[in-house]
Amino acid sequence: MLKQWEAEGLVRLVYFDESGFEKSTPLTYSYVRQGQQHRIVKPHRCGRRISLLGFWQPGRRFEYGMVVGGFNSDRYLSLMLWQAERANTHWQATGQITVIVQDGASFHCSKIVQACWQQWQEMG
Repeated sequence: MLKQWEAEGLVRLVYFDESGFEKSTPLTYSYVRQGQQHRIVKPHRCGRRISLLGFWQPGRRFEYGMVVGGFNSDRYLSLMLWQAERANTHWQATGQITVIVQDGASFHCSKIVQACWQQWQEMG
């Protein structure tokens, strides 16, 4: 439904997700034949993780925030406020609201974040 609304020009659709980078890649993703066990040995960490939260509007823009370490509610809020201000500017110019599609990470729906939902809706 959201993709249809975007095609009709009713909404601006933005996808949002986190990714992280380390010097040594953890082997947490692998394929194993059904019925077999696979032991994954986690290598010793070399340095701190770099994390990105990216906002992607296919074919138009990609914006991100980057931190050393991980994201939490406070860091997430600062990026979402930045995007809410951009959405408000876009809404004022075009009348088109921005819909940000994201997964259910715990800091996406913490109590401190939920307190901002109404404000963000009012900003478009």
